[in-house]
Amino acid sequence: MRTTTSRAAGLALALALAGLATLTAQVEDHTQIEYPPLAEFEIPRPEIFELDNGMRIFLMEDHELPLVRILARVRTGSVWEPAGKTGLAGLAGTVQRTGGTRSMTGDEIDDFLEARAASVETSIGGTVGFASMDCLKEDVDEVLPVFVEVLRYPRFAEDKLEIARVQANAGIARRNDNVNSITAREFSRLIYGGDSPLSRLEEYDTIASITTDDLAAWHARYYHPNNILLGVVGDFEPEEMKRRLRDAFGGWEPGPETELAPVAYDRERESGVYYIRKDDVTQADIRIGHLGITIDHPDYFATRVMNEVLSGGFSGRLMRSIRSTKGLSYGVGGGVGAAFLHDGVTSFRMQTKSSTMAESVDALYEEIRRMISEPATEEELQRAKETLLNSFIFNYASKDQVLGQQMLYAYYGLPADFLERYRENIEKVTAEDVARVAEAHLHPDEATLLVVGRAEDFDRPVSSFGEVVELDISIPPPTVAEEQVEMTAAAVELGRSVLNRMARAIGGESPGDDVAIQRTSKVVLSMQGQSMALTQTTIVVFPDRLYSVTATPMGERIAVIADGEGYVSMGGQSQPLPAERVEEQLSDLGRDLAYLARYHADPALEVAAAGDAEVDGTPCTEIVVRLRGAESRICVSGEGLPLRQTYRSTHPFTGVPGSFEVTLSDYREVEGRLVPHRRVTLVDGDELATSTLEAFEVDPVLAPELFEKPAA
Repeated sequence: MRTTTSRAAGLALALALAGLATLTAQVEDHTQIEYPPLAEFEIPRPEIFELDNGMRIFLMEDHELPLVRILARVRTGSVWEPAGKTGLAGLAGTVQRTGGTRSMTGDEIDDFLEARAASVETSIGGTVGFASMDCLKEDVDEVLPVFVEVLRYPRFAEDKLEIARVQANAGIARRNDNVNSITAREFSRLIYGGDSPLSRLEEYDTIASITTDDLAAWHARYYHPNNILLGVVGDFEPEEMKRRLRDAFGGWEPGPETELAPVAYDRERESGVYYIRKDDVTQADIRIGHLGITIDHPDYFATRVMNEVLSGGFSGRLMRSIRSTKGLSYGVGGGVGAAFLHDGVTSFRMQTKSSTMAESVDALYEEIRRMISEPATEEELQRAKETLLNSFIFNYASKDQVLGQQMLYAYYGLPADFLERYRENIEKVTAEDVARVAEAHLHPDEATLLVVGRAEDFDRPVSSFGEVVELDISIPPPTVAEEQVEMTAAAVELGRSVLNRMARAIGGESPGDDVAIQRTSKVVLSMQGQSMALTQTTIVVFPDRLYSVTATPMGERIAVIADGEGYVSMGGQSQPLPAERVEEQLSDLGRDLAYLARYHADPALEVAAAGDAEVDGTPCTEIVVRLRGAESRICVSGEGLPLRQTYRSTHPFTGVPGSFEVTLSDYREVEGRLVPHRRVTLVDGDELATSTLEAFEVDPVLAPELFEKPAA
């Protein structure tokens, strides 16, 4: 028996080697190998049924693992928010889950789900609302009622809304940190128009205006069973699951049906050349484009093939020309964009070093035009179609993915067989189709150009491409409803008197003669229950030079501002400070007490008395002071000691605007002036830092190289 098996195995190996030898003898290189046609790919279809209340349900069995996933798509979206409440949908989608329900708080839901390794999540996007539930098969009957309550009876708790507001504000504060995000966001706004719901931005004021009543009203308007598609995928028996869902949702009364209303945007927007200054980058970020098409457009599949010819990885025209041949960029791509309820954005994008910005724009325009003038070759066409078809299967590798796609197309009203027709529609695209859609949907001479970067480093000015509009991407500060101080003659006179008294107390006999101030302090920072100790030395050279060195557990950090420019160094690496950060820090000098003492007689300084106050039992006079665009309120004692200072600024950790309160105490005489040795800083009532002064020096001897710009 052993001998027979051994001979059979040897014979099989010999035949295999003979076959391989025959194959290799027939072709000279891999391009001559003939492959059989792709096998037919049958996409599984979910079972669809509808409850009496109008909820459509999609069921797809998958018994591979003992898990069940429920998905909901709700006819709602942020594009239908009131203009003055931008951010409402996002907050509603967050607090719907975190705020709890009529029977459980959000924290109780967290504990309940964690004990079962389950999850329930909600969110709202631009044109659709989402909800999901994941759990073990054995826990469906316990978790499903929680999911139902989250959908039907969210509580929208005030404390959870406040947390969501803080998170939203943190996102606003950081939205200009990443150059790619800036370019993508502002380019989309240029294409759709600033007044379009597709272009609106959350701002501090719009977030602050949103209340729990707004969230409840939003939910009441959109969350009805006849506005929901529900999908279930996993290990279940269909009839049993139908019974569960009828019991869970059958008693939910239908409401007004919401149509997916058309989204307003500027369809006739003119092209232009735009620039955004970003001084803290060494590359230029570039976008060129215009409006695209909708997904149900007859040319959709032909444009997918054309896009692949243009930017299909390393074999696409853009990468071969702009990266491989010309060496202008590591990554370049783009094409005709498509969306569901509105035209997409046709966008071609790349990053390049600043010194080749204009050369790269020229190259990008050239390749877009060449797509029109030099149609795809047969080889390019076949490669593009094969790539699309070969990658198609990976989008539907699981039944979860298939269910999500089927629900997506049903939600937006596309044919149920859209997926099945994908392969057929790609295969029948011809070279003539690609040439036709290139001419019909690529308009380089009518395109909008956006460049983000440092203009001084460009090889040619952006204006070489046309008249330039520089965009302002600064973040509007929140509107603060504070009691306004009337600048009457009496208030100004009293305020000036109090300020002069403060200047003499903390600045000595002649504070206006100071050249520089140097302070060294021990600082304990507090954030979310954690604390960190550090040592900081700051030097102010009047009127506008700053130097600080901070010893942290991660190493020494140096920041310098001189001659209107700034940089920060850490770990031997230096980088420039953004122009807006330099401007912000120079403006903050207008709140520095030593700076105010130095310039107390400056005509540009505005001051007025705001009334009597008390700090820890000590009577004082509150004054409002404005200098360098910064405003603060200072409570000054009868001896001229500033006891408390309040102002609005951004949180140093989160970047979110907040109300700062600094209490000053432990005054000691240093070089003929009274200097506070203890400062406690609160932000929105929470302690941020406690600072203990260790050294204070007036007009220190400074090394000449202290403010020199580091070598590039």
